[in-house]
Amino acid sequence: MSRVEQLIQSVLWQARWVMLIPVVGLLAGAVYFAVQTGIEVWRALGSGSLEKALPMMVSAVDLALLASVLIIFALGLYELFIAEVTRLEGSLNNVLRVRSLSDLKTKLGQVILMILVVKFFEKAQAFSPKVALDYFFFAGAVALLGAALWLVQAEKSGK
Repeated sequence: MSRVEQLIQSVLWQARWVMLIPVVGLLAGAVYFAVQTGIEVWRALGSGSLEKALPMMVSAVDLALLASVLIIFALGLYELFIAEVTRLEGSLNNVLRVRSLSDLKTKLGQVILMILVVKFFEKAQAFSPKVALDYFFFAGAVALLGAALWLVQAEKSGK
């Protein structure tokens, strides 16, 4: 291998450190949304009524899921481009391990589906049907949501 080739490969290998910028940004975003989750839960607990607390708790779940997406994505990018993260043995070992870009996409897709489920239930709280067709569309949406969750579970158990 020529010196020019070695230099190019060395530069390319060192360029992977550029990915540290989005990793740090994603972790900062995860911390922000985790703090916002805590604030939302605190507000819900202090609201004094179930009618006020329930939407706030659903919003807190949404924020927590968003924080988890950012953490999974940050860890995935770090493991794919920079180095493997050494962990203590535990139950989170499989959840956060990313072996390929496809693995990262699968994990993110599952969490994003859960965010969509939470958003659906947020919107369902405000559901006020006007005609019978509204019930039909709502039932169809619930059926599609159930099918999506079933497909994700079937895909996970098929591996």
